[in-house]
Amino acid sequence: MIKNIGIVLNPTAGRGKAGRIFPQVLSMLHEVGIKTLVEITELPGHGVELAARLARKGVDAVVSAGGDGTLNEVLNGLANLNFPVPMGALGIGTGNDFLKSAGIAKDLLKQVEVIKQGNIKLLDLMRITYCDFGGKTAVRYSINDFGVGFPAKVSFRVNNMKGALKGAWSYAAAVITEIRLNKPVQLKLETPEGSFKGFYNMLFAMIGQYVGGGIKIAPMAVVDDGYMDVLFVEQLTRWETLKLLPKAFKGTHLPHPKATHIKTRELSVNDTQELVYVQGEVIGFTPAHIELLHQKVPFLWPS
Repeated sequence: MIKNIGIVLNPTAGRGKAGRIFPQVLSMLHEVGIKTLVEITELPGHGVELAARLARKGVDAVVSAGGDGTLNEVLNGLANLNFPVPMGALGIGTGNDFLKSAGIAKDLLKQVEVIKQGNIKLLDLMRITYCDFGGKTAVRYSINDFGVGFPAKVSFRVNNMKGALKGAWSYAAAVITEIRLNKPVQLKLETPEGSFKGFYNMLFAMIGQYVGGGIKIAPMAVVDDGYMDVLFVEQLTRWETLKLLPKAFKGTHLPHPKATHIKTRELSVNDTQELVYVQGEVIGFTPAHIELLHQKVPFLWPS
């Protein structure tokens, strides 16, 4: 049973929602007897450092409090230390896609209960080598998704969007814009199972099932089976994309004549320089190489 946790809070997650409801979340944790040590992010990427700092202070687990971007920063902070303690998540951000695969994304009480119970599931991990915005080779870890093309462009728009649109509405607006533009990207994909080259609307490599605030893009994905599910879609028209998206929210979009699905442990994405997306954030450019590390992450998971 978990008694003492470190929390990395991103108060700006969910357009400020995380900061507003965090006092309530903290009370819920204290009511079930969990002691907390809280660190607050001050700028993008800060959660990596804070997660590592908390792990060194002898807590039972380090928990992210925010959205998928905050979760990814905590993941990377612990991965850099080879996971000295388990990690968990409080989904109080915009998308909370990874917790949807655990079935607890919309239930804060359940999330608190999962943390208290301390049931650990060893989850798969993607190790991604890519080109950062400074032109240098960098490494990022992901526990949910990697994307190029449509998902990266949508994420870039959402994270740079100004105005009143929030949550699902901001995703919807970005999706509509990218459908209207409809610009496939040229990619060369290499896996142990085969090589592919062409113009693709979108590429996903998935451990979890969900992206984009609830799109069930990989209904077949299993978080600890030792494989990532790679999906890429070739030359969709605007009308085909519009017909496909409602099905994707339900996870009923596959099989599709223009979609290819591969289960693999390794993927290289080469050829042109394109935006790379990981867990809600655009982090840099291709070329990229993704390696699957089997059952690497000790995660607080529903029993």
